[in-house]
Amino acid sequence: MAVRLILIWLVLAAASGWAAWYWARAPRRALWVRIAVAAVLLGLFAASFLTYGADLEKNLGSVILYFLVWGSVFGLSAACAGTIVGTLIALLIG
Repeated sequence: MAVRLILIWLVLAAASGWAAWYWARAPRRALWVRIAVAAVLLGLFAASFLTYGADLEKNLGSVILYFLVWGSVFGLSAACAGTIVGTLIALLIG
C-alpha cells in the first residue's frame, strides 16, 4: 500500500512539474515568486500534517477531518513539489 501511495505522489508531482515547465512563459521574476509561494505552501502543508494529529479527540468528526487534511496534504504537497521542480527546470533551460 505504501509503495502505491509513493508512486501516486510521484506521478502527481511529475504531472505538476510538467505543467509548470510548460506554462513557464512568465517573466523570470514571476517564476521566482511562483517558486517562493509553492515552497511556503509546501512547508505549511507539512507543518499542518505533522501538528494536526497530535492532540485529537477520538470521535468520528475528528477522524473524518484528519483524513481530509491528510488527503489534501498528500495531493497539494505533490503539486507544490512538482511546481518547484518544473519551474526551476524552466528557469535553468530558458
